[in-house]
Amino acid sequence: MNKFLSVFSICVAAAMPAFAADVAVDQAGQQFSQSSLTLKSGDTIVFTNKDDVTHNIKVINGDDTDDKGLQKPGEIIKANFAKAGSYQVRCGIHPKMKIDVTVQ
Repeated sequence: MNKFLSVFSICVAAAMPAFAADVAVDQAGQQFSQSSLTLKSGDTIVFTNKDDVTHNIKVINGDDTDDKGLQKPGEIIKANFAKAGSYQVRCGIHPKMKIDVTVQ
């Protein structure tokens, strides 16, 4: 019986999904608080606009662009990274604002 419980416990632990994380990135002084990030598949970046100007988050993966829309001062925008790959996050209004994101 003890052996069964041990095997059962290991199987249950292996079957449990890894929890995705939220990673905080601030925008202030027309720049992101991070210049690069490494995430796990399923993680989410939470962008907080601490600037006094509007931003426009765009997540770029090759030819695909996910435009998150305008983000006014004080607003929060979330971007989920479901698939492994290389991404670039940019502000559509301030082209010098960018983050290189690697998703494993």
